Amino acid sequence: MKLQIRLLALLLILFTGNLKAQEHRNTIKVSARAVHIDATPLFKATVSVSGTYSSLPPEMVTLEKLKKQYKDALEAKNIAWNDLKENPNVFGYETLRYEKEGTLYEFRTESVDKMKKFLQIKSLGVQVLNYDTIITIDDDEITQLSKKALSNATERATAIAQAMGKQLGEVKEVEDLNNRWGEEIVSTIYYDRDPGEYIYMINVIFTVK
Repeated sequence: MKLQIRLLALLLILFTGNLKAQEHRNTIKVSARAVHIDATPLFKATVSVSGTYSSLPPEMVTLEKLKKQYKDALEAKNIAWNDLKENPNVFGYETLRYEKEGTLYEFRTESVDKMKKFLQIKSLGVQVLNYDTIITIDDDEITQLSKKALSNATERATAIAQAMGKQLGEVKEVEDLNNRWGEEIVSTIYYDRDPGEYIYMINVIFTVK
């Protein structure tokens, strides 16, 4: 009886494996993408101000003096001190675990020129920690990106099917690999990418015949 059960289990495993193998032979899976360039990204930068990396005597790099020098450097570039928000989150400078006293500032702007100026400002004790863009994808943009990505997937899968000597069938499955829509999408600014760039990606499985 036990032998019969084992034989039935083995046959079931072999049968299931054959079905899966047959299924894979009759499908093509491709990754596809569509590029979105946001016209109005929000720019955000976070800096720390402290004497941590200075070798000057402590009395020359007090936090108040460093703040004053930084304020003067900002205003020299026509950036108002009030444009910065000190310690914008619940936790701030203390999470950096520096030994010396310091603080964090966050700067936000929709102006490319102002962001460039901000990142170019040099002042004793100032370190830029991050510089990002923030965008939000709306429903209309999702629809357009989905269409472009599916079109890209179809082109790629068609080429593969032709190389196999087969015809492309219908879409069997689509896997969404993107952020949750309606939420802020934060991306680091890179020198070789558009600051408003977002790459929408999906995996698509097609049948072939």
